[in-house]
Parts: sequence; C-alpha cells; structure tokens
Amino acid sequence: MGVQRVPRQSESRGRLSLRSAGTEIEKSSWLRRIGWLVLLWAAGVATVGIVAVVIRIFMTAAGLKT
Repeated sequence: MGVQRVPRQSESRGRLSLRSAGTEIEKSSWLRRIGWLVLLWAAGVATVGIVAVVIRIFMTAAGLKT
C-alpha cells in the first residue's frame, strides 16, 4: 500500500465550498453538538445507574446486605 502525494490545500477552481459561512447555521450546529453531548452524558449516567441497581439486586439476592 502506498500513500498518494496529494496536497491538502489547493485552489477552489470554481467549486462550491462544503462549509457555510452563515452565523445562524453555525449557531444551529453548535446547539446540535451541545445537545448530543448532553444526551450522551445523560445516557451514560443512566446506564451506570441501571448497572448499579442490577448489581445491588444480585448482591441482596445472594445475602450480601449492609
């Protein structure tokens, strides 16, 4: 396998940019990213809580109570 020597930056050559320069789109993108961050954090916390409850149930069933 070889690596092609392609420059990372080049002239636009009349093509459309995939990145938008609008501030409203940037704000929407920023809010969407924060939303996903909060959603993933909440899902992780909920998963850890569920696992802790299941472990506690198994420990109580085995006779290990504090």
